[in-house]
Amino acid sequence: MAKRPTLESILEAHQTWVAGQGGSRAVLIGYDLRGADLRAADLRGADLRRADFAGANLEGANLRRANLAEASLVNANLASALLGEADMTEADLRGADLSGAELANVEIWRANLKGATIAPEELHRLLNCHRPKK
Repeated sequence: MAKRPTLESILEAHQTWVAGQGGSRAVLIGYDLRGADLRAADLRGADLRRADFAGANLEGANLRRANLAEASLVNANLASALLGEADMTEADLRGADLSGAELANVEIWRANLKGATIAPEELHRLLNCHRPKK
């Protein structure tokens, strides 16, 4: 039976892939990363579908264009994370800290943001809502 690669080896190969020097894209579908310390991790373009990041620290992480569909980010720290163009379809972000996160063109269809910390104007922009005119 083949041994599952370590998170460290997957992240190392992903860095090589991001730099365009071979390596391989991080594919962490369904991985249990609860409570992981991934501060400032570079996970651009990674496949993180259905991964469990509950309570994880992703502060300042680069998750641009990452696939986080159906991922659990309950109580995760995503402060100052770069999430531009990420797919967060049906992601569970209950209680997550999104303060200062870059959220340009994020797909959040059916995502659960209950109790998440996010600037009101950013939430309005994500949901394509407009403030009432005075």
